Amino acid sequence: MSSRLLSSSIWSVAGNSAQYSVVFFLLVYLAHILTPHDFGLMATVSVGLDLGTRIARWGQVELLQQKRYRTDDARNQSLRLSLAIAILCGGLFIALARPMGAYFHSADLEMMVYLSAPIFLLLATGSTAEAVLRSEFKFEVLAYRSTIATLIGAAVAIVMANMGYGALTLAVQRLVQAGVSSLWIWSAVNWRPSFSRHIKWSGALVKEGASVMTGTLLPVAVPRVIDLLIGIFMGPYMLGLMRVATRINEFVGQMVVMPLVSVANAELSHTAHDRPAMQRSYLRLTQASALLMCPALIGLTLVAPEAVPFIFGKQWTASVPFVEIIGLLALVAPINYYFAPAMIALGQSREVMRQGALQIGLGTVFTGIAAQISLVANAWAHVARGAFVSLFNIFDLRRYMGLPLGALARSMAVPYCATGAMAAAIFGARLVPAIEHMPPAVRLFFLIGVGGASYSAALVLISRAGLWPDHALILKRLLPFRRAARTAA
Repeated sequence: MSSRLLSSSIWSVAGNSAQYSVVFFLLVYLAHILTPHDFGLMATVSVGLDLGTRIARWGQVELLQQKRYRTDDARNQSLRLSLAIAILCGGLFIALARPMGAYFHSADLEMMVYLSAPIFLLLATGSTAEAVLRSEFKFEVLAYRSTIATLIGAAVAIVMANMGYGALTLAVQRLVQAGVSSLWIWSAVNWRPSFSRHIKWSGALVKEGASVMTGTLLPVAVPRVIDLLIGIFMGPYMLGLMRVATRINEFVGQMVVMPLVSVANAELSHTAHDRPAMQRSYLRLTQASALLMCPALIGLTLVAPEAVPFIFGKQWTASVPFVEIIGLLALVAPINYYFAPAMIALGQSREVMRQGALQIGLGTVFTGIAAQISLVANAWAHVARGAFVSLFNIFDLRRYMGLPLGALARSMAVPYCATGAMAAAIFGARLVPAIEHMPPAVRLFFLIGVGGASYSAALVLISRAGLWPDHALILKRLLPFRRAARTAA
């Protein structure tokens, strides 16, 4: 790996980690001040906002990094295309503001839609500049940009929330963050657009951008379609409870798995010509992700009655049953995370599109039914969708990569068994009469300690029994750091 690629990877991971950390801790803070209804209103706005901004980018950030599109004509065309789509999205938002406010009987929602409309233009104009910086490997600028913009947006949100602006706080936060991000990125890039009428247009840039945009839109469309259905059938309050509960899962996924997913794209592509090597890489990636995700999310489901009020406040207690179920996705999520990188490496991009369509279809059907029942039913709908998709993914991995089902089962048995031991230990601890007399916070940390100790002990026993052959590779990677620490001591 070149020093430039290594440096870019480090800055990319650092920027994403810092941004997601700030967003999550802001969520925790605002959850103590705002209500589930407030968060539900913003989640309703975010359905159109998140989908629209993805469409407005039109895959241009990814395409403009390619050598054949590193020209002034391509960049100017890209900027004009993004601006045109952003204007349409912003105009549609303004047109829908009043009907949406009337449907949900909320003047705040109407104002939030108006406030969010300019975000399309701000983010669309920055997409071309972002592509230029990425093509020049200036990832440190992007890392600073995302972190500083998020911090400024968070500061504005904290002030407004404490001044009593309620749900409007969340919309203004997104607007300020988008504005700072756009100004920052244009101040850092040397390229400037031209408004000449003689810009050459490339149909290939538009056509290829449509394919890339669709591929990036589908993963976002799945949760947003679900949000839309929950908002329509169950209202903003229930949507707010669900969104905050799922943010914990998303935070763990972004912090723990996304860095591995970025590595997976390069690793699986590098080994695609050697199927046994590719299979080993896939198994190690999924096992490593499961080793991190399963104890975190399954553990959260086991301590949700104490953890949710402690983290978000007592007004979120109604989301505890949802949290107790949604964490089960950790059992299948690692399999699904690396499906797209594997298929792209094998030249089977159409399977990625098929999976996205399958997720939207299943999500719409399951959520449409569950929304008529309860929030708990929606949690089970999430888990069912993830489980069904994982079955299809396993079939395709066996078909195109030749991945043996037995090898996958043996690899995943390590985190599954250790997580089972952790769950048994926590259930056993809850049976001790004295635990009920502990203050909730003390009980929470006691159960976390029991779970962490039992999970670690189970992994040690599994490795000593010879059932975890890959642990030797992990220890080998850690030995240089251990030797360095001993030498320093």
